[in-house]
Amino acid sequence: MDTTEAALGEEQRRGRPRDPSRDEAIIDASIDALVRDGYDRLSIEGVATAAGVGKATVYRRWSNKAELVIDAMATLKPAIDSIDTGSLDGDIELMVAASCSPSSQRLLQVMVSVCSALPREPELLEAFRTRFTEPRIARITAMLERARSRGELGPGVDVPMAASLVPSLMLQRVLMTGQPAGRAYAEQVVSSVLLPVLGRPARPISTTNPETPRD
Repeated sequence: MDTTEAALGEEQRRGRPRDPSRDEAIIDASIDALVRDGYDRLSIEGVATAAGVGKATVYRRWSNKAELVIDAMATLKPAIDSIDTGSLDGDIELMVAASCSPSSQRLLQVMVSVCSALPREPELLEAFRTRFTEPRIARITAMLERARSRGELGPGVDVPMAASLVPSLMLQRVLMTGQPAGRAYAEQVVSSVLLPVLGRPARPISTTNPETPRD
């Protein structure tokens, strides 16, 4: 048994209570390391050092790096379970705001840092899909289906495809160009891509520089 396992076993035998402040420090250190160094260079040892805790403390909470990263990403998810203002225009405004909040922008940076590892890490890929991409697209799909039931969308609109446009294009922008996907870019996507796909007229965007986020 190595020293990490021995220390972990000792903590478990003592029944040491879990300290939430340590969880927060570990999560913050993980997010910083992901944005700075990427998934492949992140290590449990490095996170523990940055968080000011022992390696065993991290392993007592997360059994591997993938679990730690997914839980760290989950802390950045927007706290919106549903988007339902009663109108499509209102729902789209709320969707844009949620997509451009500071935590959402940070989450995009973290997602980019793990993308290269997804083909090599089946568990990470599955968690990425089931905890982040699928739920977000499902919320937008429900939003668009409600709009259709109110008569705001025609029957020929491909709702599943439309629901994936904004999150996919925002992630792609950060991944492919390194440029921020802020409020201005989200509004440009809505005006130039999403609304035409929904069979609605494009609307003027509220900035003359789509490269400058207005968060």
